[in-house]
Amino acid sequence: MTNEVAKHLNKNLKHFSNLCRTQCNIFDISLNKIKGEHYCKKCNRCNFISTHKYGCYEAQRWGGKYIYYCPAGFIYVAAIISDYLNRINAGVLAGPIIMGNIEDFTNDFLLDIKGVPNIKTSLVNDISEIMFSLFASKDIVKPTADYDGILNDLYKARDFHEEKIPYPIDLEKKLQSAIRFGDAELSKELLNLLLGHIFFCSDGDFNVIKARVVELVVLLSRSAIDGGADLDEIFILNKNYIDEIETFKTMEQLSVWLTFVINRFVSYVFEFKAVKHSNILFKTINYIKNNYNTKITLDEVSEHVYLSKSYLSKIFKEEMKCTLTAYINDIRIEKSKKLLTGSSLSLADIAYSVGFEDQSYYTKVFKKSTGMSPGKYRNIRGEAK
Repeated sequence: MTNEVAKHLNKNLKHFSNLCRTQCNIFDISLNKIKGEHYCKKCNRCNFISTHKYGCYEAQRWGGKYIYYCPAGFIYVAAIISDYLNRINAGVLAGPIIMGNIEDFTNDFLLDIKGVPNIKTSLVNDISEIMFSLFASKDIVKPTADYDGILNDLYKARDFHEEKIPYPIDLEKKLQSAIRFGDAELSKELLNLLLGHIFFCSDGDFNVIKARVVELVVLLSRSAIDGGADLDEIFILNKNYIDEIETFKTMEQLSVWLTFVINRFVSYVFEFKAVKHSNILFKTINYIKNNYNTKITLDEVSEHVYLSKSYLSKIFKEEMKCTLTAYINDIRIEKSKKLLTGSSLSLADIAYSVGFEDQSYYTKVFKKSTGMSPGKYRNIRGEAK
């Protein structure tokens, strides 16, 4: 991160932090370093660099800002600054934040919540919008001549052209394998050789080169999916990447950008898996706890977390050891227990107020969960009081 970028970020960071009552830090993506004191150092629940890099990558994916959960259950907000090749240059992180009812989270997820602000959902969204307006910009990051040595590597492939060697399909397969197994360094090396072949065999026609790079991006994305990346996520990234390709004017820009794309694919396959799952899990649980008293469908939940229904169901069952429907019913049963012992509502009214469509189904689920009917539970607990 350049001094110019740091100066821009620091200018209003302190004021913004005081206004929002939460920590705000600069994340230098190139150095993998969060500047200043921050909560994550004492939490030690996760690899916080990967957690917040994921937040910044998602912010780039969704237009410059992103709200996400860390593995400890706290909310963070990321806003990013990209360079002229649309690579992330730096990020601003706001958090940790508790969003919603503290009682819903303290026993389940959070560690030390002392000093962590509890902020309404609508205000967290406001923080996200202001961060984006205040900090996120491409204009302050000027082009540099740093091409990471990639252009020099292109000439290693000159022999492909001079000797009229056909397209190196074996090299392509090795590149696919390197991405599937998360080997970023080998992927970069093989990519450079493959780009060299494309460059010299296209006789410098940049439109032809860009068309071949589009094919290459699709190929790399398939490899990432084979390695375990989510299909929907990669497809969204692909659309953005293909749009970006059309904006480049030189081979140097295209080469540097492609290296960033490879690192992104590899990160989504390996580095971000645990963080991504935690983020999805907490967002799903938060949505259920806020909407348990309505008819919740898998379509609604999957839309809320921007995932396919099948992928969400798979992750939820892996992490929670139960289905989404079973978890929703568990939440509703727990809420109904409080009403059974703390109110005089009828069983039918209680069933409806916690999201069950009829009393008979509520009774069936309650009995399966507790071993007794709601009426018996009310009598026993009422007498105990």
